[in-house]
Amino acid sequence: MQGEPERSGGALAPRQAGADLAERTPLGSTTTGGAGLFDHTARDPFAPSAGRWAGVVGLLVVVGVTGWLVAANPSLSSGKAGGTATQLGQPAAAAAGPEVAPGSPAAEGLALIPTKPCGGCHTIPGVQGASGQVGPNLAGVASRPKIAAGAVANSGPDDLKAWIMNAPGVKPGTLMPNEGLTDDEATKIAAYLETLK
Repeated sequence: MQGEPERSGGALAPRQAGADLAERTPLGSTTTGGAGLFDHTARDPFAPSAGRWAGVVGLLVVVGVTGWLVAANPSLSSGKAGGTATQLGQPAAAAAGPEVAPGSPAAEGLALIPTKPCGGCHTIPGVQGASGQVGPNLAGVASRPKIAAGAVANSGPDDLKAWIMNAPGVKPGTLMPNEGLTDDEATKIAAYLETLK
């Protein structure tokens, strides 16, 4: 193909080696790096710094939108979570919780709760170390007509007992696990929860 004139046909068409190719600086040279490619940056539609500036602008947009979302969220500005009345507990009157008669089922439930994983997910007034934030605050749970995000009726200790004994059986798909409580343990824990009005 030597000596033939250059044919049109795109970038893959055979070309004659000549002055046109010799004048270009190959990317494989010591100044530009690469493997024998030609530097076409002068013909690029965007400047080399355009990608850097696009990244900076994108980062600023993300930071700005995040700031706006935080400022626009009433839960973050007021310090209180939003939700329905059946999802939110009454504010805890005191960290000490209600008084229970010594030796009563409620007192036994109060002593039993710290030995179970309840406090890892729930804040429970009167229970030392029960300050979990995953599940709802149990302050006022006995006065709520519904529990489990409004899915389960709460008309007394039997409903609470059924819920804490086998929450997935009462509401399939719930995040509250079945902790394998005995009937006696569930009765005592429900008795204490009934004091949280």
